[in-house]
Order: sequence, then structure tokens, then C-alpha cells
Amino acid sequence: MALLVASLRSLTRPSNNSSISNAVRSFTAITDEKFTLEVIPFKAHRIEAPSNVVTTSMKELLDLYHLMYRVRRMEIAADMMYKAKFIRGFCHLYDGQEAVMAGMEASLTMKDSIITSYRDHCQYLTRGGAR
Repeated sequence: MALLVASLRSLTRPSNNSSISNAVRSFTAITDEKFTLEVIPFKAHRIEAPSNVVTTSMKELLDLYHLMYRVRRMEIAADMMYKAKFIRGFCHLYDGQEAVMAGMEASLTMKDSIITSYRDHCQYLTRGGAR
């Protein structure tokens, strides 16, 4: 959690200081109270850049962090099994890309379809596969 807060502090600029500092100071008071962040502007090529204002809650951020952590732990376990020769063939791991899957899941519903590539272990897990 501290890493998440540190990342948020370094990558974003809060537009409403009071609600952010209250949420950051007290981890026990994680609620669904929404707050707005102004993130670093996106650079786009030949398209209009998306808004750099994000509305979220500490609960949503913590849920995304837990999802990324669960994905990383599963990939570490898969790596160990591959190195111990319990997994045959190729094992293209997803570690280091957890935020991509967490961001996709935050914007999709379970009714949406995903077409996977060769790194699909995490997509199975985040779409409701065996935990």
C-alpha cells in the first residue's frame, strides 16, 4: 500500500488536496469516497489525447493494487514451475506488465470479450479463472 501511495504522489498532482491527504494519512479509512487527480498529460500521435483528470477512490486503487499483486505472484509461481520443468514448452511470462491487465480490467465489464496473445495467463486469472 505504501508503494501505491508513493507512486501516486510521484506520478500525479492532486487537484483536491484535502480529500487526498485525508485518504493517504489513514489507511484504515479506505472508503468509496471519490476524489479527483490530475495526472501527467498524455502524449498522442495523430489522435486527440484523453483527459488527464481522473476520478477514483482509495478502495478502487487498492483493488487494482491487489489484482496486480495476485497476477505477479501467479507469474512468479509459473516461472518457478517452468524452471523446475513442471511446465513444458515455452512459458512467456507477464511479469512487469501487471498494470496493463489491471487497467484493462478497470475499464472492461465481464461481458466484454478479449482476444489474447501468447501471454494470456493473467487474462485468465483476471477474468475470473481459478484463484
